[in-house]
Amino acid sequence: MKRTISILMTMLLILAMLPAAALAATEPTAEDLKTPPTISKLEIHDDKEGFVWLEVTVQTPANVLNAIDYYENHELGYNQAGYIGGIELQYSIDGGEWQTSGLTVAGRYYEGAEEVPSWNGIHETWYLDELHVDSEVKARARYTGADADGNIRCSDWSNMLTLNEKVDFQASSWALSDLAEADALGLIPDSLKDKDLTKTITRAEFAAISVKVFEALTFTTIEELEESPFKDTSDPEVLKAYNVGITDGSNSKGDMFSPNALLTREQAATMLTRVWKKVNLSGWCLEDDSSFDEQFKTCYTMPAKFDDDAKIAPWAYDSVYFMAANHIVEGSNGRFNPKALSSAEDAIGYAKREQAIVIALRMVKNL
Repeated sequence: MKRTISILMTMLLILAMLPAAALAATEPTAEDLKTPPTISKLEIHDDKEGFVWLEVTVQTPANVLNAIDYYENHELGYNQAGYIGGIELQYSIDGGEWQTSGLTVAGRYYEGAEEVPSWNGIHETWYLDELHVDSEVKARARYTGADADGNIRCSDWSNMLTLNEKVDFQASSWALSDLAEADALGLIPDSLKDKDLTKTITRAEFAAISVKVFEALTFTTIEELEESPFKDTSDPEVLKAYNVGITDGSNSKGDMFSPNALLTREQAATMLTRVWKKVNLSGWCLEDDSSFDEQFKTCYTMPAKFDDDAKIAPWAYDSVYFMAANHIVEGSNGRFNPKALSSAEDAIGYAKREQAIVIALRMVKNL
């Protein structure tokens, strides 16, 4: 009995002297050594002094942490683990070739540095001269290192994240940079991304843009109505715009929306102004709009009138000049061209898709 107790005490003493990790870690398999990390977030950072870099949130799976733990606590070192010596990032900027960068946490990675990257957390790249805040970036990561014989070994690649993905817009050259910025801000509905943006925009399409603007200004998501109040459409974006109170019907009964009707420039200004009112005028609703007239007029300074001022509809008048005062809509040769009053004015009286997206962008930036 005494001998048994002595043996047990000796074993317990030995176990107590071993690191806890050495007891917990199990020998990794070949599959463990090929398991990639996961990247969950990709961001561009700009210190406003000319230095721009990438930050990536890296997560290491439990089986890889076990492998690192196993080799470290068995005094075999990272090189015996095959590749678990560091984390490597590959990135592509604006469709360019893949480039490789070392990663480290809360500091820069320099060649010869002894700092070992954290296995979970935010990792940073070097400063990247070719990177801009609106650059399209693709990124992926993997574990890398060398074995005892100096052979480079790597895990599989992680998932790939894309930031500021550029869409090949069918649009006028003057609008391309604004469209890219609007897309980065989430202001372009998916339904318009593959369409010819030089064409005129419909009421339904502009309702979708208005929803995007409202959501961008309020950091909310509009819920879709379960049933449509209109007989001629059940478009989810139209129903969202109706639900939040920035659009209504096109007839006296209010049960028709005319989704495919082309949108005039004064209608576009009016709908976006309603978005602004809904966000900024407490208690405002479309049905009670007229009671806010005096309060609304104090929110801007009347700019110079357009040469075709008399052609602007009374219901759109204040909205047009509110948008003009805030440099959201502009005229052409002194004229606003509020509507298509003749076949000769069709080309300028109706709003184009690209124009609608650009004024939506200006609204989010200026207001």
